[in-house]
Amino acid sequence: MNKRPHYLFVFIFCLMLLGAALFFQLVVGLEPCPLCVLQRLALMAIGLVAVLAFLHNPSGWGDKAYGLLLVCGGLFSAGIAIRQVWLLSLPPEEAASCGPGLEVWLDSFITYLPQGSVTEILLRSGASCTEVSWSIFGLSLPQLTSPLFILLAFYLIWLFFRRGNNHVGTFSMR
Repeated sequence: MNKRPHYLFVFIFCLMLLGAALFFQLVVGLEPCPLCVLQRLALMAIGLVAVLAFLHNPSGWGDKAYGLLLVCGGLFSAGIAIRQVWLLSLPPEEAASCGPGLEVWLDSFITYLPQGSVTEILLRSGASCTEVSWSIFGLSLPQLTSPLFILLAFYLIWLFFRRGNNHVGTFSMR
């Protein structure tokens, strides 16, 4: 199976999710929470690895290395989505924060990046992880997007275990 179209699909899917996140931030006016920023970073990493795999078109160990990186990114983003939905399901008096020192860690990470409007827009968080400021049909944005992150993780796991055969049609004496 040639995995190049799958890598391109993953890259485009990540771009669409990041575009939707920017739409909700810039047009709708929703501020991302620190967990949302971590999901954006995971999506950027998944998209970058996917486009590199698409361009490189690896076989053998290279394919497994790209696949392992994609699976790790997919599981990380799905874990963040599940944690955020869990935080939203807690009663307000028991609600925990986004994580111990997560906001401080993100701020120190952002200071090492080139400063500019793109970095500020993508990675600055201003909302609480347990605050629901937008919903549709009674579902918050994390509840609506978590199935997408979980499906992406399952898709990447499926892709990892698919046997790659990039040399279809070549002559062999076996």
